[in-house]
Amino acid sequence: MKFYSLAGLAFFSAAGTLFSTAPFGFSFAAIAAIVCLVYIACNAKHRIEKWIVFAFQVPLWLWLEHWVIDVSIGGWIGLSLYMSMWAPLFVVLLRRVVNTKRLSGISVVLTAPVLWVGLECLRGIVIFDGYPWFLAGTALVDTLQAQIAAIGGVWLVSFAAVSWGAAVANFKLLKKRTIYILGGTLIASSLYGGYVKKGPIPTRLPMALVQTNVPQSNKIRWSKEQQISDVAIAVALTRKAAGEKTKLEQSPALIVWPETMLPGSGFEVFGRDFAPYTSSAESLWRFPADIRKLSAELDIPLLVGSHTWIGVDIEDDDQEWIRITSKEEYNSAVLVQPDGKTSRYDKSFLTPFGERIPYVSVWPALERFIRDSVGAAMLFSLDAGVYKSNLVVDGVRIATPICFEDTVPAVVRRLVWKNNERQADVLINISNDGWFGSMNSARLQHVREARMRCIENRTPMVRVANTGQSCLINSRGVVQAVAMDDGKPAVQMVATLLVAPLIGWDRPWSLFVGDSIAWLSLIGGILLVGFTFTTGSFRNET
Repeated sequence: MKFYSLAGLAFFSAAGTLFSTAPFGFSFAAIAAIVCLVYIACNAKHRIEKWIVFAFQVPLWLWLEHWVIDVSIGGWIGLSLYMSMWAPLFVVLLRRVVNTKRLSGISVVLTAPVLWVGLECLRGIVIFDGYPWFLAGTALVDTLQAQIAAIGGVWLVSFAAVSWGAAVANFKLLKKRTIYILGGTLIASSLYGGYVKKGPIPTRLPMALVQTNVPQSNKIRWSKEQQISDVAIAVALTRKAAGEKTKLEQSPALIVWPETMLPGSGFEVFGRDFAPYTSSAESLWRFPADIRKLSAELDIPLLVGSHTWIGVDIEDDDQEWIRITSKEEYNSAVLVQPDGKTSRYDKSFLTPFGERIPYVSVWPALERFIRDSVGAAMLFSLDAGVYKSNLVVDGVRIATPICFEDTVPAVVRRLVWKNNERQADVLINISNDGWFGSMNSARLQHVREARMRCIENRTPMVRVANTGQSCLINSRGVVQAVAMDDGKPAVQMVATLLVAPLIGWDRPWSLFVGDSIAWLSLIGGILLVGFTFTTGSFRNET
């Protein structure tokens, strides 16, 4: 392969990855990107192919992750370089495998997806607690083939996509039997996707979504005056929502606010817990008390994003200053009933490098040093909750993955299912996509990631975001109602589609398969690569 051909393929691989993400969403561009990488691995002889691929991956990921600049420039560069290494690593490993004499009998349509999904397992589950964004399977979310995620999760879609891409890259070398098998998988997945696209007969739960559009600068350093103003706007929208109706003339049975949009210490502490400093600590307990009164006044349950303090510690220094902290602090979704009772879900999977620093978190002093040195003010004081779904409105069971959690397959699966039995009829994801700054494509990519969770669990989702796209996603991963904003606070009514408990829908196979395809691919990839180091196996080609 000539050098300019190699460079061209590396460029088109990066371009394909870009166009497979939001806002473009060209699903098969992801397969084109894979075709280029597999062709390079199987045909390049320069020994510098990995560096050429890496060179084109760097600008791609610097662009896709450039929203991190507003959080940390060092973090942006580090994350971009980290993401840039996976494509060239795949090329290196696949090239080694295809050039191993004793593995020559295994088709590349099998070795390529094993290696690819194995690397996705490392990136999406293992390293740094996992960053499962931009998986190959997610890129196919708009296709009929994406519906097989209900069988084997997003990992099965990735495996199939890479297998098809490897077949295109090596079509002339494939045996007829292999072509027939791959053609059969493509037809079968299409027929299955077309069948489930018809879907069951749904029921409805009307709810109103409050999109607050609080600037992220406020959320980082939210002054008392800004809190009062922002909450007043959200309350006004909530009152407006209480009088709204859907096209079916249904008033909302639930009104939802985004993640952490209610300031203060949450609903588990009261003014008396701050005595004798109750008055000076008013901003910590006042807002939750006001929300209880609002729910009672409207006679409608409210689901709000809030911090939750458990226990209050007050330190004073001869009355010159006081320092108020909590024994435990959670990022919570709190359901406030008109009678004042509350139930909540505490975020169980803390966002890596946003709410905790993987590995470093065991040394709090080092964690604080890193945060203060290279990052913006973050919530590294948060505790992780437990996996549970205990929110119920009008008999409908609700699971509430918070922000990043809706992109992690295992997290959503544990919230929807327990002991292979359904625990939630609908997902409500409350999120603060203000972290993405002015990069709206990142917000839209967050929606694409969430859509795969709906397919995997055959469960609809309502996303309620501070900024970006608040929307209704049905159990087939299709966005059915969008509450887009123009940069101003807004309210939108949606009627949530709930999956009827039909055979093949209530308990998808992915419930039992879980992440096993990812783990098996990782194990298989390790065995393949390990075998290439056995004596006399690898053809050392130049």
